[in-house]
Amino acid sequence: DNKSAVSSSRRLRQRIRSSTMRTRFGVFATVACIVAKTALAYDEDDDDFSLVTCGSTLKLKHRTGYHLHSHDINWGSGSGQQSVTAMKSLDDSNSMWTIASPAGEPTCPQGTPIKCGSTIRLIHHNTKKYLHSHMHASPVSHRLEISGYGNANEGHSDTGDNWRVECDSHTGFWQRDSKVKFLHVDTGGCLFSQKEVAFTNQNCRGCPIIGQLEVCGLQNCAHVSSPDAMWKAADGIFFPKRRL
Repeated sequence: DNKSAVSSSRRLRQRIRSSTMRTRFGVFATVACIVAKTALAYDEDDDDFSLVTCGSTLKLKHRTGYHLHSHDINWGSGSGQQSVTAMKSLDDSNSMWTIASPAGEPTCPQGTPIKCGSTIRLIHHNTKKYLHSHMHASPVSHRLEISGYGNANEGHSDTGDNWRVECDSHTGFWQRDSKVKFLHVDTGGCLFSQKEVAFTNQNCRGCPIIGQLEVCGLQNCAHVSSPDAMWKAADGIFFPKRRL
């Protein structure tokens, strides 16, 4: 009868609401758990998270306080590839980079610590371009141009994406709290920036990167110890080192 149908319908709605609440609680609990685990990544006293590891996504901070940055804007000169600069903003996701194995080598297992002297690639998180260099001239200082090249989703990469991590660490690995230098394998230039070499209306009239710093490759950099060639791991999502 109608009363029975209404009662059955109400019970069904109550079960659906109850199930939905349990599902929402489960999702909330899962997210809370992930957040709690991620929070551990920022505890620099935790030995598991003291090293920079493969698969981690992080910001690279220059001594000027600017971060290595890229965006879906191509250079108007040189290679015409995606531009790479240094930007002051602390909360721009376009300053996030993921650590990957070098071109031509198998994917490194997530959580593998990065040895000093080893070669890596850096993938721009938002556009999936690799940090790249070559013999094209940079737009302001006319050193080596730095660009975003290829596509990590499509496996499009070459040796111009390979960078050697130079660090002085008591562990022999890239420590999160230590400065490192990135030496470009093909050209011998290192990742370099100076506060005095910025994009302005004089050298980049009306362009969208005014106020950002040029990032270039400093040639013959293997034995250069300039502080402007040093970078440090900043905020990010860090995977703990693998237990072998």
